[in-house]
Amino acid sequence: MIETLKQAVSGWSKILGRQPDWERHFRLDAEGMNTGLVAFGGAVLIAIVLATLRLGFPPPFAMLLIVIQHALALFALMIATLAVTRITSFSGSSAKLMVPGLYLIAIMKLIEGLAALIGLPLAGAILAISGILGFRLAQANGLSLAPSIGYGLALFVLLAVLPIALYMLVNAF
Repeated sequence: MIETLKQAVSGWSKILGRQPDWERHFRLDAEGMNTGLVAFGGAVLIAIVLATLRLGFPPPFAMLLIVIQHALALFALMIATLAVTRITSFSGSSAKLMVPGLYLIAIMKLIEGLAALIGLPLAGAILAISGILGFRLAQANGLSLAPSIGYGLALFVLLAVLPIALYMLVNAF
């Protein structure tokens, strides 16, 4: 698992460096997707533990909502990926967007947890950087400028809006 995480970091550095051989650092199949989901789940668990170290353990219903709120990032990634693969002429596998995207949101969750532990309000910056990295991921997959911007914006908006929608839904009852 550690080697896989090292490869994911190396792959993301290649994506950011606009190097074409980034794909060889990710397993773009079902096993790679499962490993990305495990990394995301572990990152969410660590983020929750770090937040509870600072803020204390919430009541059970609030903890359930916290877990759902973290899982919404996965849902946002799936929606953005589905939208860009359906709307554009993307000929590759959706795993080329999902697998690196899973590692992206896993890192995002770890940074959120560290920020919560330290007490820094970095949520907006983390969301903005996630959108920019989503844009770079779409470009690395060969999408032109407009669809790449659309993917980055969709990822940013969905990551920002879905937790707010959950909050509004819970408080409506």
